[in-house]
Amino acid sequence: MAVAAPLQSDTPNDPPSKRSAILEGATRVFLASGYGPASMDSIAAEAGVSKQTVYSHFGSKDALFEAMVRQKCDDLTSPMADSEIRGDNPEEVLIGLGRRFMELVLLPAHTRLFRAIVAESERFPELAEGFYRAGPRQGADQLAEYLAELDRKGTLRIPQPKASAELFFATMRADLYMRSILALSEEPDTDEIDQQVTLAVAAFLAAHRTT
Repeated sequence: MAVAAPLQSDTPNDPPSKRSAILEGATRVFLASGYGPASMDSIAAEAGVSKQTVYSHFGSKDALFEAMVRQKCDDLTSPMADSEIRGDNPEEVLIGLGRRFMELVLLPAHTRLFRAIVAESERFPELAEGFYRAGPRQGADQLAEYLAELDRKGTLRIPQPKASAELFFATMRADLYMRSILALSEEPDTDEIDQQVTLAVAAFLAAHRTT
């Protein structure tokens, strides 16, 4: 389904902060209720504006949902996108990367966003694809470049860097992430994350030793 592009405000003197307030209110409503039950009335009330103001900025609920998802994707993936994956000690580099990754994906805001995107992926396939490209795909591609360098140097044996990068993140998520996505447990503490990361990195390095 094609989603209409967000509209510009019909009121040029409207402060930019009003648009931000609408997006913040929409985020709270969409992530708490899901796309279907969320109404423009409830979003307007949450944002402290009139429903007409919401429509003047976004035009439709579809466009508002799209804008919310795109903003949250930017907010949640920028820490990974901005961090460089480099260093001569693979264990140290991968543990650091794993901790940043797990702390990011286990944030309650991120798990709620992921559930919302999965629930609406058939209705908004382009948003699901955009989320995948900005998050999982970008992270795996960045790691694959680092792994290819390790293979060239002979530090590790990684003949298929892309597949190994995908394996790294899949191993990292494991049961901890699944329980969080299914809301079967509270947000994991630092010790749980460190234990998961350490085990995953050890298994990854053992599978890619040169001897």
